Amino acid sequence: MKATLYLIFATIFLGLNYHLAKIILKEVGFIEAGFWRFLFGVGALILFGFKKLPSLQLIIKNIKGISLTGFIGLFGFNIFFFLGLMNSSAVNAALIVSLNPALTILFSSKILKTSIKKIQLLGIFIAFIGVTYVILNGEINKFSNLQFNYGDILILIANVFFALHHVWAKKYGTTISNLNFTLLTSACCLIGFSILLPISGMVLITTHTHGFWMAVFGIGCLGTGLAYFLWQKGIHITGADKAGIYMNVVPLSAALFAIFFNEHLYTYHLIGGLCVVIGLLISKSSASKFSKALS
Repeated sequence: MKATLYLIFATIFLGLNYHLAKIILKEVGFIEAGFWRFLFGVGALILFGFKKLPSLQLIIKNIKGISLTGFIGLFGFNIFFFLGLMNSSAVNAALIVSLNPALTILFSSKILKTSIKKIQLLGIFIAFIGVTYVILNGEINKFSNLQFNYGDILILIANVFFALHHVWAKKYGTTISNLNFTLLTSACCLIGFSILLPISGMVLITTHTHGFWMAVFGIGCLGTGLAYFLWQKGIHITGADKAGIYMNVVPLSAALFAIFFNEHLYTYHLIGGLCVVIGLLISKSSASKFSKALS
């Protein structure tokens, strides 16, 4: 039950991120957006675990797992996440990321040697149909001439990195506390964006609006520090393949928050979202009558 709550709250905050990122990207480039996100995120995590910060010896001992999860899994995801959002709507991006469970299950089977059940494949397929329906804007007749929006393709690439992040968090996050592992992998992102920042330049902070700083605080403290902490805690309890299924909550969260951010919801969003939910429920039914019927 605890793992479920951790994962659901994490995905609610992750759904909010899509809208907050759009606000931030109106005033700065994607590299500076990532820098501010992880500066606030790492700061929040340091405050959470001020009395239990990791020692240098612990960092060196776990450097491989921290580097893979942080620099490749998390930093790679965020680079393509921000780039994709510059050319994709928040709701579309969130629904595309709902394919993440499928990728996580596949990577988990290859890296962690977990088994793939037929019932999981059915759930993945239904979720994929839902996402494709959204990409086509509900016009199925366009399938033969399917062309991905540039931003949608970047979000799909981000998905690959995020799935690897989930699997590596499960594989390498067992010899270090969840809080410290989250802090150190987030610090990798902060380092990455800090290195790239001089290349892209930085806007004077005095020119930013109140809304910008509110969005930075939300995406940093809630959507990064707290969300990643809860997410990785849930992964440690239930496993990457099972936790990944909860990424399907993200589009529902993003769609709900869209009402407060003046984004339009259309019927095809609701139909696609329903398919994603059905895929989630089927994938969770590991010992249900469906699996017996397919065996």
